[in-house]
Amino acid sequence: MRSTGERRRRNGNRRTTRSAKSIRKGIAVSAGGVVWRETDTDGEVEVVLVQTPQRRWSLPKGTPENGEKLPDTALREVSEETGLQVQLDEKIGVMRYSFFGEEARIDKAVHFWLMQATGGSFEHHDDEHIDVRWVGLGDAMRMVSYPNTASLLEDAAAMLDRRVGPAQV
Repeated sequence: MRSTGERRRRNGNRRTTRSAKSIRKGIAVSAGGVVWRETDTDGEVEVVLVQTPQRRWSLPKGTPENGEKLPDTALREVSEETGLQVQLDEKIGVMRYSFFGEEARIDKAVHFWLMQATGGSFEHHDDEHIDVRWVGLGDAMRMVSYPNTASLLEDAAAMLDRRVGPAQV
């Protein structure tokens, strides 16, 4: 009987087992932002969500270019993916998760900052996403496709409570 730490694979006609410890691991780092604004009508807080071609709602984020610092990556990626010009604000935190790539398990850390739009338009977002929109913060927490993204939005909401008051978030 195999332990839960082993995985079986076929090698020609014979079967072999491989310990889970021998699975290659990789590390990935990204950066992104929670772009927020207060609406003019009732002061409600809205955030920007992006929708992937697989119809998943998420936050804009991406990978650093060679030698780029994470805050610069966050600004560039959010601008590219949303079409908005943004300014960096307070750091929210780091979202961590793992996934299986083609040949390895990848442990990923995504650093997120609060951001505010200073210009631009969704019309100029890149082709990576099929939709970009402003969404009320409460609705955004329900719309995002992954629990860790909703949790990050909760952290952002707590930070924004101190700025705009709990009645508007």
